[in-house]
Amino acid sequence: MFPSVLAPLMVAMALAVIVTTIHRRLPPVLAARAVATTVVVVVGAAVPTLLIVSLGYLAHFPLFGIGLEWCAKAFGVHERIPTWIGLPSLTLTIVGSVRAARVLRTHRRLRHDRPGSVEVAGHDKPFAFTLPGRGGHVVVSSGLVELLDDREQEVVLAHEGAHARHRHDRYLLVAQFAAACIPLLRPLASRLQFSLERWADEAAVAECGDRRFVAYTLGKVALHGVTPVGALSFAGLGVPARVAALLAPPVPDPRSPLVVGLWSAIAATGALAACPG
Repeated sequence: MFPSVLAPLMVAMALAVIVTTIHRRLPPVLAARAVATTVVVVVGAAVPTLLIVSLGYLAHFPLFGIGLEWCAKAFGVHERIPTWIGLPSLTLTIVGSVRAARVLRTHRRLRHDRPGSVEVAGHDKPFAFTLPGRGGHVVVSSGLVELLDDREQEVVLAHEGAHARHRHDRYLLVAQFAAACIPLLRPLASRLQFSLERWADEAAVAECGDRRFVAYTLGKVALHGVTPVGALSFAGLGVPARVAALLAPPVPDPRSPLVVGLWSAIAATGALAACPG
């Protein structure tokens, strides 16, 4: 039972390690999409595994066995699940479900689908972020407006506009949901958010035309500003690494065989997770 149940999860975790290692060597757009897909694959392998193990653990308790034993056997769980495996799996399933529901509830509360533009919030600290939803609603603080000149403000708005235009809120939701369900995925979720910020940084460069100036603006806001929690923010994550990337030449597009190999590995892992055993 255990090899067939755990094999997809082990392969998915190995893929996660590989993608985590190479994501900064990829162009930000490709990195974000590859990491997001990997997160989905890992969650798709991990959640069923946790549910099956938890079900098998509960099925051998007198209180639950009558109602769950047949279901556990249907999933191939014929022997008793050891407590050292079953109890942590059950705990993680319950806690993860509560945390995931909280993430979805927060996302719905912040979602802004009506078409919007830029809103200036009265706050002394400089910050800028994009609300989730189709509306593309960008919020900047009055402190940011006072800190930056017109050209620097254009950089910030180009960055946040890229978040809105490419619906990065969906990627962020995937990252937050995965980290809530499986705490071990927090590093991978952080890499996804970093890739989204790098994607928006490069979009700002494409619009403003000066990598060094975008890096300077990013550093200036990071030194004076605050970071809103749970939002796609201009100075939100990995500022030193993002500044270094902006001061370096852009990452070239990888050769086609590498791209094909990467997506083939992700697809094969997804197929294994979907059809265990």
